[in-house]
Amino acid sequence: MKLLVPLLLLAQLLSCKAGLVLPGHEELLPVLPHNIEKYPDCDGPESEAIAAAAVQHINKHLKHGYKFDLNRIEKIVQLERRPHGKLVKLELDLVETKCHIVSPTPVENCTVRTRMEHAVEGDCDVNLIESHGKYKVVHTNCHSEPDSAEDVNKLCPDCALLSLLNDTEVVNTVHTALDEYNALNTTHDHYKLLEISRGQHSHLAKSVYAEFAIVNTNCSAQHAKEHEEDCHVETGEHLHYGFCTASFHKGMTPDSADQHDVLCTIYDHQPGVSHHHLTKEHLEGKLQPAGRGFAHLDLVHSHHNTSGSHSHSHSDEVVAVEQPASLVKRAILPVVQACPGRYRHFDL
Repeated sequence: MKLLVPLLLLAQLLSCKAGLVLPGHEELLPVLPHNIEKYPDCDGPESEAIAAAAVQHINKHLKHGYKFDLNRIEKIVQLERRPHGKLVKLELDLVETKCHIVSPTPVENCTVRTRMEHAVEGDCDVNLIESHGKYKVVHTNCHSEPDSAEDVNKLCPDCALLSLLNDTEVVNTVHTALDEYNALNTTHDHYKLLEISRGQHSHLAKSVYAEFAIVNTNCSAQHAKEHEEDCHVETGEHLHYGFCTASFHKGMTPDSADQHDVLCTIYDHQPGVSHHHLTKEHLEGKLQPAGRGFAHLDLVHSHHNTSGSHSHSHSDEVVAVEQPASLVKRAILPVVQACPGRYRHFDL
């Protein structure tokens, strides 16, 4: 009898502690004999649907740069939860597209940047909870990095490589291009720089290429010439974003003139999509320039259930689970998993 009391207390303590589990510690989840880890095919239709939900969530919460597309499912594990649903753990390989996050184009319609354009790869660990056929992302940990210059040069020795986003020539090219765009569009709104998203140098051609996002202000182009300090970013249905490409070509001879080119696409107002956090934090100085000292904009999120950085991160959300009647060891099955899956674009 004396031995039974401590055992009962220990069982109650374990039962209480099993009620809350932090993401990243799912090995503590209570599992009954019929609740086992499952390893779906990485290229199966269910895995594809889950990965699509994860990528959609990641792109929705990006603060900088470009949307990412799925390149490969590295790993997927499912763990059933009581009383229903399951926990899904994913390891994803992503690739950068040419669609900036201010673009309304769905990622499935975006063009993936080729390796010769100095591609950027993203790696993400994602945890989702499935319930009644719907998935909720509760944890992400992502980072991204460009392809190595050596690998790009092997494919294309003459291709332009990524430059630091705060490189003087890149910054000058962007500001000159935006001034030119505003000067040529005197009947339209005056636009401000939102962020420089990409810069590249071609030393052989003595040229600079840049991409950047812009946002409209309450001023006309004409009014901004005299009172730009009074111009502020529009809000609500008047808010418009744009995306621009710019290039600068140095004159090849002392007598030839330098050439500046700019092309901007202005997007229609997107109801329900304001990027308020991006606009407000950038222009009020609350968000530090993401490209300072870097050659690309890292894959970073902002969401109360999501975190991401240049290094490891985790969510502080607590996942509640039903307290089981008892705890048993997790059932172990032979692992026959068709993973990692296929590359949908290319191997970086």
